[in-house]
Amino acid sequence: MTAAGPGAGTARGTRSARATSPAVAPSPAAAISTELDEAFERMASAGFELPNGFVNHGAMACEALDALGFEGELEEWARRFARIAGPAVMPKLGASLDWRESLGDYKALPEWIGHFERAIADDGWAEVVEVWVPRLVPGMATALFHGVIRVGHAVRAIQTADTSARREELALALGYWAARYRPGQLASGTGQVASGADQVASGTDEFTSGTGEVASGFGEVDGVQHAVLAAAADAARYYLASPNIYFLHGVTGAMAIELLAPHLSGPGQAAALAHLQAEHSAMYSGARPVAEVRVAGAPRQALATAAEASGDPHEVKLVEAALRALDMTGDPVFAAASETVTGLTAKGAERWSTV
Repeated sequence: MTAAGPGAGTARGTRSARATSPAVAPSPAAAISTELDEAFERMASAGFELPNGFVNHGAMACEALDALGFEGELEEWARRFARIAGPAVMPKLGASLDWRESLGDYKALPEWIGHFERAIADDGWAEVVEVWVPRLVPGMATALFHGVIRVGHAVRAIQTADTSARREELALALGYWAARYRPGQLASGTGQVASGADQVASGTDEFTSGTGEVASGFGEVDGVQHAVLAAAADAARYYLASPNIYFLHGVTGAMAIELLAPHLSGPGQAAALAHLQAEHSAMYSGARPVAEVRVAGAPRQALATAAEASGDPHEVKLVEAALRALDMTGDPVFAAASETVTGLTAKGAERWSTV
């Protein structure tokens, strides 16, 4: 097997004949958060995992908080997660890296980070994402989806502003996913989620989830993202039935694919969708989704404020992902998931005026 070092094995080295990545319009310059850059810089000096072996959620939580409008809280969150994590992993630049042999080799994490730093500098972040996400999606469930989730957050950040801090965060996120990579469920390769397959084929503005509930219109959402959102809605129904940390990641993992899909080629999107379907099928085997979705009507700002005030990155990431999905679909299951994770359900209605 030939070596694929940072020089010989850049994203361009095995790139398809497509000339450019799908165009994604950047956010206005006014939306750029310098606070997020500072948070990423602080998190770059911290380790990827906590002493108890759990993933360091700091960078992901800070980007989600930024998306929710809590720029002023990022410094405190970044300081907290940098303080409790282990030492930073320093990139090793210029090292030879046979990427196929090195997938899943956590000892090669410094080489992986150096590889992605070099590739992003040489080829641009969009090309690196387009090439490498399809290579890594067979390990989508690695570290309970945290590889793909961190990459999704990093891509949204760099799409808004291509800064050095955001390039570094993307290299760190890709490097961690590659170093912790574990092959997951075998995908069918169809690229369609069963619950949304008919709607993807027909292009209709409504979809029926796996539970048979019809959600609101998707507007301009394309077929692949339509199916990813259908998968996220199904995942939210399982979460509502059993609101545990495991099922929570089925939702946030799906919504990470929603962030990444516009940056992938057609085959790359199909692969990501097929692997998401396979992982969800395994995750929810033997479980039952909630039979009836009940929404208490907690205000959007109350949900976001409660998530930030909790100090829990899982609450923050789920609320951000669910509110984003709610905006795109109108499906009340996402409002219900946000209420459940924050406790702002009908039973907690008295808290709405205090958050």
